Amino acid sequence: MEARLSPQRPSGLDRNKLRLLGLIIAAFGMLGRGILQNRVLGMTSGADLAALLESSADAMNAATAAIILWVIEGTAVPIFTLLTVDGFQRTASVKNYLFRLLLLAVVSEVPFHFALTGRLLNPSPRNPVFGLVLVVVMLYLLRYYDGNTVKHVFIRILVLFTACLWAGIGQVEYGVPMVLMAFFLYTLRQRHTMALFAASAAALVCTVGNPLFMFAPFGFLLAHFYNGEEGRASPRLLQYALYPVLLLLIGLAGVLLF
Repeated sequence: MEARLSPQRPSGLDRNKLRLLGLIIAAFGMLGRGILQNRVLGMTSGADLAALLESSADAMNAATAAIILWVIEGTAVPIFTLLTVDGFQRTASVKNYLFRLLLLAVVSEVPFHFALTGRLLNPSPRNPVFGLVLVVVMLYLLRYYDGNTVKHVFIRILVLFTACLWAGIGQVEYGVPMVLMAFFLYTLRQRHTMALFAASAAALVCTVGNPLFMFAPFGFLLAHFYNGEEGRASPRLLQYALYPVLLLLIGLAGVLLF
């Protein structure tokens, strides 16, 4: 049997609780960007937002709040990356798991742009669930080419590079960090603590492209308490529907309030 990333513990956060916690954190980030940044301040980028820190008191307070919420959002990325790696390991059918994630990514695309910009479609970026789809494809290939031969190591590195390239070309939000973190979580899955440290280091490297991702490694502090249990049973449809529904609610709040 393949070694599992998540250790079995008598206590801690089960899968459902950790997923819900990640959704709440992600919602804070979307509120900060979709409402405070884009609706209240009318800013379209983090650089524009940072420039407001030297503006009037009201604008400075709103910009500060938006930046804090954006930083908090980054901590949800390690949570969903770890849950996806664990889900890949526990699923009975990788094909069905990949299909469900791909369907969620497609369904979430319009709500994502609606929550972020108030428009139904936007050229970029793609919603982060597409990053999880890339993660599952990468993990499948890593499993297929598992081994310590020079050929297999070279192929695994090539798979990692290709996944990062597709995340960049597709402009998938948090796509490259997800791919990098998942690679180390899966490769070092037999050494749980080392896997979390390596993935945290990968997240820190990604701050080069996005300084607001600086606190993402703190997400692994929460993920460290994941006990590997599924938790109280809940309908699968509900589990997958929560994210797009949450995005729609944030988008509607932005339209109605502003």
